[in-house]
Amino acid sequence: MNSIQILYIGNEDWTTKYNIPDFVEWENYEDTGIFPPKQVDIVILDRDITNKEKQILAKITRAYSLFATENIKMQNSVTHDYFEERSGLYLYSGDVQVFLDQEAAKYYRQPYGEKFKPEHISVSQFFRGSVRCKGNYDMLLEGNFGDTFSQIVFWKSNIPVFDRQNIDLYFEHRRTGSVEVKLHVYKFYNGSVGDIQRVWEFSQDELDGIVTIDNDELEGPLFVSVLAKGQGTLEVISLHDRYSRQNIGYFLPGGERIISSQGEEIFTYLDKGDCKPPLAIYFSGYRKQEGFEGYNMMRKLGCPFMLITDPRLEGGAFYIDNADLEEKLFNNIKKTINEMKFKKSDVIISGMSMGTFGSLYFGSKLGPHALILAKPLTELGVVAENERLLRPGVFPTSLDLLLKNYGSLSKKSVEEFDKRMWEKFDKADWSHTKFIASYLYEDDYDTDGYKNILEHLKSEGVEVYGKGSHGHHNDNHESVVGWFLSQYRLILEEDFNRK
Repeated sequence: MNSIQILYIGNEDWTTKYNIPDFVEWENYEDTGIFPPKQVDIVILDRDITNKEKQILAKITRAYSLFATENIKMQNSVTHDYFEERSGLYLYSGDVQVFLDQEAAKYYRQPYGEKFKPEHISVSQFFRGSVRCKGNYDMLLEGNFGDTFSQIVFWKSNIPVFDRQNIDLYFEHRRTGSVEVKLHVYKFYNGSVGDIQRVWEFSQDELDGIVTIDNDELEGPLFVSVLAKGQGTLEVISLHDRYSRQNIGYFLPGGERIISSQGEEIFTYLDKGDCKPPLAIYFSGYRKQEGFEGYNMMRKLGCPFMLITDPRLEGGAFYIDNADLEEKLFNNIKKTINEMKFKKSDVIISGMSMGTFGSLYFGSKLGPHALILAKPLTELGVVAENERLLRPGVFPTSLDLLLKNYGSLSKKSVEEFDKRMWEKFDKADWSHTKFIASYLYEDDYDTDGYKNILEHLKSEGVEVYGKGSHGHHNDNHESVVGWFLSQYRLILEEDFNRK
């Protein structure tokens, strides 16, 4: 694990008062009078600060990573505002050593997450039931799994784990009948194929949620195996492994997890910025690596921002599913707006590629001040249909998405999928919303995405700004992103008086 950088601002020398762990890089501002040039992992505030100090600290302090001691009296608005804007927490003197020893390591800098798809699975040679795959999405095993637990599947790739690193595992699966499962995780010594350091066993009840591999020993690879018993079906969807922050959030400190009744996940993150409008909501695009997209980009804007990411399928399932998951995500967005004490006119919703569908879909329910879209995708049935002739082999996940939502790849399913967003979009009141879109003339995902938006906009007073450029969907990325950011800055300046 990388070291944890802690910046201390106070009038005492904590290096003589407490035992600083080896993995902590300790910096005392009072010793140098110079702040680090880049973002630090943790800031500990042991005195009130000046406005000049706040201007610098706000740039290098991550949200949910500021800790104030009981010596902070919040006697001036500067310290109070800094504490609120960075979603600060209190750290009492009696808890400091425990915090340094046990909690500080959770604030590492680089998050990481990945998933193992069905193609990475090996099925036990002793299983006598049927096995079939639904696209690249899942593997369905059906039959008699036996009266006692035995290995049914295992993943062919191991998961590396380093010293002092905890790993979250989420076994995404579904069962019918009397089927029960267990997960066995074996940790080997580095370079060995048979010497086991440790074994973890997780029960069915534990596997309904996230389980954590707590590693306080040597680094080494993890081998994961599923055991099953009973009669029925076992649908193996994915094994997700992520660097764990345990109780402080998912992917980033403060990251929240939304889980549907079917066990499907979406994650959100709020950075309050300077607590002044607007709230910029960003839906992540398609990404195979799990985690939030656009953190640095959105943070540089200076305003409050919310990140939303979808870890399903190979790189995302476009933020839609059953009403259960969609309602939970929308309620999370509304909760965030209320927490900031903002109105819908204080909200900008944005995204690129896959993120544009989430922006349009959930923006239809909200009616924000503006939608900023890069490479808009509006009809997901067309996106799947174009995989056959227009861009064969480029985006097969589009077929998985169609199969997952409608159970077939038929023309009827394509048409139903195309209606999915317009049913909400056409009912929305867009009269107070700006549409700002950057699109590609030769887009081979959704060929008429921007044109479709124009045709479906019926509200009076709506403003539309579009910029087209040449290229297929995955071309000309720098130009598209550059214009996307320039329009964000323009709205912040002209509509919210932010320089």
